[in-house]
Amino acid sequence: MCESPASALGEVFPSGLLSGLPVRTARLPPVLAVTICLCAFCIVQPAGGTPADSASAEKYWILLTDRPSEPSSISDTSSARPVAPAFLNRLRALNVRPLVRSRWLHAVSARLSPDTRAAVAALPFVRETRRVGSLRPQGSFSEPTGPPPPDLGAAAEPLSRINALPPLARGLNGHGVDVGFLDASYAGLRHPVFSHLRANDRLGGLRNVTAGQQGGTHGASVVSVAAGYDPGSLVGPAHGATIWGATTEFTQYERNVEEDNFVAGLEWLTRRGADVVNASIGYTRFDEGQRSYGPEDLDGDTALTTRAVDQAARRGVTVVVSAGNSGCGTPANCWYYVNTPADADSAIAVGAIAPDSSVASFSARGPTADGRRKPDVVVQGEKVPAAWENDQYAQVGGTSFASPQVTGIVAQMLQVNPALGPIEVRRLLRQTASQAHAPDTTRGWGIVDAEAAVRHAEWQARRTAPRTLQASTPDPALDAPSLVVPVSAPAHTTTIRISLRTALGQRVRRIERAGHPGPNRLTINVDGLPSGLYRYVVTTDRGHRAAGRVTISK
Repeated sequence: MCESPASALGEVFPSGLLSGLPVRTARLPPVLAVTICLCAFCIVQPAGGTPADSASAEKYWILLTDRPSEPSSISDTSSARPVAPAFLNRLRALNVRPLVRSRWLHAVSARLSPDTRAAVAALPFVRETRRVGSLRPQGSFSEPTGPPPPDLGAAAEPLSRINALPPLARGLNGHGVDVGFLDASYAGLRHPVFSHLRANDRLGGLRNVTAGQQGGTHGASVVSVAAGYDPGSLVGPAHGATIWGATTEFTQYERNVEEDNFVAGLEWLTRRGADVVNASIGYTRFDEGQRSYGPEDLDGDTALTTRAVDQAARRGVTVVVSAGNSGCGTPANCWYYVNTPADADSAIAVGAIAPDSSVASFSARGPTADGRRKPDVVVQGEKVPAAWENDQYAQVGGTSFASPQVTGIVAQMLQVNPALGPIEVRRLLRQTASQAHAPDTTRGWGIVDAEAAVRHAEWQARRTAPRTLQASTPDPALDAPSLVVPVSAPAHTTTIRISLRTALGQRVRRIERAGHPGPNRLTINVDGLPSGLYRYVVTTDRGHRAAGRVTISK
């Protein structure tokens, strides 16, 4: 049987990798899956029936009658008591999975198909079912066009749980966004799920910043969750993005040098122009003779990797970090808290839930040492389909495989609104999650709602539509055709970067210049570029990010 992560922490999660132990599997059709239960012994099981919270189901409030044998007076203290367990049990018997439980309203929210809603409404203790108001601004948005979305295969189940199917149906896939990864070996990203990267020239590059070759498939598996593309088996939400990977993790041991590697890898990804970086690794305890951390160090400023994440955010890079697999019932029995660098002030720390939307037992909790809520959001971290060894697929577990789902959603948000900065991205993810009204230190702001987050990003882009510059070249004061971009930089700015991309998202220029607070004028050499519409993204070392369009005419 599968072993509890809390009872085998040192064996199950070696070398900072936030996932379960690997097992070999056959390449499986979508109806079968190998479950990696955070241990070495696993079973093959058929996929279950369609859950009540499938993508086709609407979200409703289920308003319940008074609690059994309890008065209904508003002034009575019972109005602050939990939803009656007897009612919850009856709902679960109908395959209803509560998303939010309101003590004040004595109600739960859940996704209900038409048939399930009718069955729920017929229950004697249900007063009313009321559709949940969508947290989306008014206004028109682009609807699905072009070819139908790909068959997501086994990925459809976890993606439907976070409402990530609608953006894919509209053709959003992270195109034009650079996504970086910090992990162990990527095995060259040679699995068939990555063949689309080479075919479309979207494998930006892989770099090993460690002292030797690293084995395993952890890095490749993580990338596949975010950006894999093998219709019928596995499709990730950012399969249209450009991918970069830095190997920073030693799988043989746990030493402080890995923190140095992490910093080097993150700096390399930032120089390569990564818009969002996924880190499915984290650090708490190191081998004997190394410097380890205690919970008191989770203050957002102590760990080297934590400080590096904040530096990346100041340069406009959104960093998504696995919360860690060290959770359990109480801090007396395990590490319990998030790892570094998930405690970073700017990080999006991602915890894990089970397929039934309950919190995964291993998912690390908050708060941080300085009292901040962590994790920020949660997504499914058990039975997640991923690429595996020898061109195979497996179902895997751990917060390692929760964070790349969020990274893929962030890529979609930046696709529709490249001007979003790291803190804005996190704010949108938080405010559209399932318990944004009542965040805690177990689920954070709750289960991600990808569709709502992407819609809000798109709406914000339309509210603050960037102006279009008209660049007539050449500039007579310069030796080559050039584009001059005016930038208003915030206080303490010392560096400004500009990335110039084609209308299809291909990066054609990237420069970095010394800058200063206030007005700046940066010049980009556009010699050799054909006339047409381009998009530019400006970032500063103080976290300022802006975007616009430019028409180059010659």
